[in-house]
Amino acid sequence: MKAATACASCGTELRENAKFCDECGAAVSATAEPAEYKQVTVLFADVVHSMDIAAAVGAERLREIMAELVERAAAVVQRYGGTVDKFTGDGLMAVFGAPAALEDHALRACLAGLDIQQAVAGLGAEVERRDGIDLRLRVGL
Repeated sequence: MKAATACASCGTELRENAKFCDECGAAVSATAEPAEYKQVTVLFADVVHSMDIAAAVGAERLREIMAELVERAAAVVQRYGGTVDKFTGDGLMAVFGAPAALEDHALRACLAGLDIQQAVAGLGAEVERRDGIDLRLRVGL
């Protein structure tokens, strides 16, 4: 937000840091920054059959598995210049190209998706050995 330079009611030029217009007395409010439009690529990743996994291993073990999965996936996203926007309980959403613009955001997102699959495959092997369940992740752009 930035300070307004003219009164929204009467158009009079405002003094610096004025709270009210000297001409009409209207309250001065900050003007919103103009919207920024950027080309971005959004990556979604979620665990296949997460509810079945939860039933098989219990809530505490599922929390451990998901924490490790999210940690590995977030590290990959960060390595490729993306930003994790939100965690969805059984996955995540990441943005490439915002807030910092990246000309190659689509390529970075693709490479991150492939690396996330590899990272989770390693975790999946550990989970299968320990818990006897198949941990797989879907990734889409």
